[in-house]
Amino acid sequence: MDENELRRALHTTMTTAPPPMDSAPVLAAGRRAVRRRAAATGFAAAAVVGVTTVAAAAALQAPAAPVAGPAPAPPSAVPTPTAVDTKPSWPLDGDGHPQQDATARSGPRYEQGATLLEQLLAVVPGGWTTPEGTTAEVPAQYHQAQVGGDNSGSTWEYMAYAAVSKGGRTGELLAEVHTTGNGLPADLCATGRAFWMLGGTCRLVTAGGSKVAVVDGPAGRQPDQWAAYRHPDGTVVYVAQSRRPSSGTSTAPALQQLPLSPQALAALAVQERFHLE
Repeated sequence: MDENELRRALHTTMTTAPPPMDSAPVLAAGRRAVRRRAAATGFAAAAVVGVTTVAAAAALQAPAAPVAGPAPAPPSAVPTPTAVDTKPSWPLDGDGHPQQDATARSGPRYEQGATLLEQLLAVVPGGWTTPEGTTAEVPAQYHQAQVGGDNSGSTWEYMAYAAVSKGGRTGELLAEVHTTGNGLPADLCATGRAFWMLGGTCRLVTAGGSKVAVVDGPAGRQPDQWAAYRHPDGTVVYVAQSRRPSSGTSTAPALQQLPLSPQALAALAVQERFHLE
């Protein structure tokens, strides 16, 4: 497994299908959990130190015990601080019960992920095919919906990808949508470079009367190129393309050229079909 496959596996560690990819949100969720545990530990430690300090001060200020008389009652035990529960409270899934983790497995959010895949397949260029099936337990087509931000369900992230083939070679198209309140940078190129924390070289192009960031990813990383667009309501859409599929296990050789031109990629990013809530 190379670093691209590892990154993609981390991206979908909690899904209904075997995880194919990585994403900044999953890593951010892990960091949030670490911060919460650290904060909880710090609070408990502070409580113990505070109680111990008060007890010590009281002991120093107490008058000397009389020579004769009954022995003083033993000091009461220092109360043990109550453990802080840091387990996330997940939104309700389609069955009316809380989700097991960040990923929706049924219900309207799950269906939004399925819609994103349908819309992605609808924009595959003419002359290209969309293979199905599974290679090395990684599906050629996949979608997911996961809660973002503070896990409350106020913001969501939808992702879908599809392998695309032509002339015996196979690559991939991918779309990712971050709903309003996503916390992505205000600067459009900064938003583009924030995709999967890949960085890359950004340029702004105009598509449909709007500015779109088109980013060429670092050499040897996936995806190879993507477009980022921010809708007026704050929803951010990424549309990406790669010369080889996510799994890296396809027996077909990689594409020699990407399926879409940078301008065509930007034109897809602004389409309303990807403006999901």
